[in-house]
Amino acid sequence: MKITGFAKRFPLKTVTIWLLILSFLIASPAGIAFAKEDNSEDEFKAVWISYLEFNDRLKDPKTGKKGFTEKRFQEMIDEMFDNVVDLNMNAVVVHVRPFGDAMYPSDYFPWSKYISGTQGKDPGFDPLKYMVEAAHDRNLEFHAWINPYRVTSGTTDVNTLSKDNQARKWRTNKSKRDDRYVLSFGGSLYYNPSEVWVQSLIRSGIEEIVENYDVDGIHFDDYFYPTLGSNYKKNFDYKEYNEHYDWCKENKVKVKPIADWRRDNVNRLVKKTYELIKDIDESVQFGISPGGFLDYLLMDDRYYSDIETWLSKPGYVDYIAPQLYWSFDHATFPYDKTLDRWLKMRTNTDVKVYVGIATYRAGSTLEKAWKNDPKLLSKQIEYGRDTGLVDGYLFFRYDFFYKKATKSGVDYLLKIL
Repeated sequence: MKITGFAKRFPLKTVTIWLLILSFLIASPAGIAFAKEDNSEDEFKAVWISYLEFNDRLKDPKTGKKGFTEKRFQEMIDEMFDNVVDLNMNAVVVHVRPFGDAMYPSDYFPWSKYISGTQGKDPGFDPLKYMVEAAHDRNLEFHAWINPYRVTSGTTDVNTLSKDNQARKWRTNKSKRDDRYVLSFGGSLYYNPSEVWVQSLIRSGIEEIVENYDVDGIHFDDYFYPTLGSNYKKNFDYKEYNEHYDWCKENKVKVKPIADWRRDNVNRLVKKTYELIKDIDESVQFGISPGGFLDYLLMDDRYYSDIETWLSKPGYVDYIAPQLYWSFDHATFPYDKTLDRWLKMRTNTDVKVYVGIATYRAGSTLEKAWKNDPKLLSKQIEYGRDTGLVDGYLFFRYDFFYKKATKSGVDYLLKIL
């Protein structure tokens, strides 16, 4: 854990004493030996806790009602975070906005249904406040996990959204122009990444988190643009691109291809989010966890995640955590070779590389190796450590540390953590 995050929760006098002790240890032969033995403790080791964990526990087993009471929520978090400590982790990455909603009282987004049972319904307590305090009480970092653009999954019916949901307001008011702020694609709804008002909304939601809560990080995952397919030049936000194209022609400005224009849309949000966070609190980290499939990320018809820029230039992210969810034997994205490519792409050494590990795949039939090799998870960690270039690991996701199918793989993993 960074000294900055540590110092936020301990008095200056305590931190000074610890620094003096560390200085003594480093200066002595015994101290040098101790430091070498304890290098693994420098790793960032985090568990993703998603809205799925909340959803699976949303129904009260005693009353059958959906939605958490304050007491039941706190008991759940206490159990989870105690377990995370027992797993020898030092951080949690917890969903606070999975679908344009909020697991805290927000001025911009409606209450999440994964807290109260109904989107827009106030549960009567502040889940995020308790989670941050509970994490810090256990010396865990807390990273607030946000899906910036996703509004719904599997439905385009805005009436399923609460009346105070900004996406519903934009789609149902009298302004036809506002309809473009929320796009329907592939059976789901997305905030339009090209719209200035959308980016402002997303940043405002991040600002209130960093200002009001002692979080250690803001975390985006891989939900940027959806996969748009072969017709990518004529769907999704193509109308906004056409407006941009016309403006460039009128003003004699060079026009970028639509794929590069979309990457710029994402980059503007990422860069301004980074600046916003650092202006409020420099110690708060900003990280992104894209899908690990490098070749797909670089295509022109999907995602538009400019990982090359994020890994090479300052002012975008503090860390990248590619989701490397394949075995060493995978035909297209073998774990070792894919990780090597990610590490080679990182030319800005200020950007840390954490590896997203698929705990959920242990014991599964998704690949022969996951089924036949219970040591696969531990081998992935050992390979990352052997490179000397991996800064930490994130494990997807909490519940799969406690499934029967994953137990053998998890047991071997825990031995090296």
